[in-house]
Amino acid sequence: MAVDLERAVGELTTANAALQQERDTVQRLLDERRALIAAVSHEIRTPIATARGYLDAALGHWEATPPPTLRADIAVVERELIRLQRLIDDLFTLARVEVQQLPLTIAPTDVGALLNRSVDALAAGAWSRGRVELIAEPTESTLTVLADEGRLEQVIRNLLLNAIRHTPPGGIVAFEASAAETTVTISVADTGVGIEPEELALIFERFYRGDDSRARETGGAGLGLALVRELVVAMGGSVDVTSEVGRGSRFGITLPVA
Repeated sequence: MAVDLERAVGELTTANAALQQERDTVQRLLDERRALIAAVSHEIRTPIATARGYLDAALGHWEATPPPTLRADIAVVERELIRLQRLIDDLFTLARVEVQQLPLTIAPTDVGALLNRSVDALAAGAWSRGRVELIAEPTESTLTVLADEGRLEQVIRNLLLNAIRHTPPGGIVAFEASAAETTVTISVADTGVGIEPEELALIFERFYRGDDSRARETGGAGLGLALVRELVVAMGGSVDVTSEVGRGSRFGITLPVA
């Protein structure tokens, strides 16, 4: 009887521990959902409020002739609507990845060609808007990875835009690709402001922004790096980051070689 009782007590203790773990998991998910809803609500309200404010101002001053600030006001409205559309697109992509319903076409992808396209698309804007030089280090040979080409290009551009956003004028953003036996690593390094050590474990979380005021000024919603991680993992890869405050950061994505 003592042995049976001890066994029963042990089983009950194990069951209680498992039940408590389930409760903790459910509570954590509920807390994350509440935080996500609050963050999404705030992010969506901001561009809508800005667009409505400029529209109301334009309409309020519109009498016989259009107000002189109409062109500038419409440009602001357009910019805010583009920001809102990007936010909605990013949220939709994250939601589909989460439930494993994002269609991916995994096939051999030429890394060099993809990097060159990204430089061509972003280099001029990085220099004209922030005097940041974007350069691509030459690769030893043609590197091919197994990935969804469109999503991989989205990942690389997100990393580049994030690096450009946090690099002061006169800085450099450089990226390169290198091969190991079974993997290829694409690295994006910058001479920017860097990331505090305690923030490195949080930067891939949705809506996390280390410098909230600076992120709002540059239009960041805290979804770019979350998308990077989710998409890379969905393609069978991994992401890592190293950084030093005041000297810059380096992000690396590793994918299977084709």
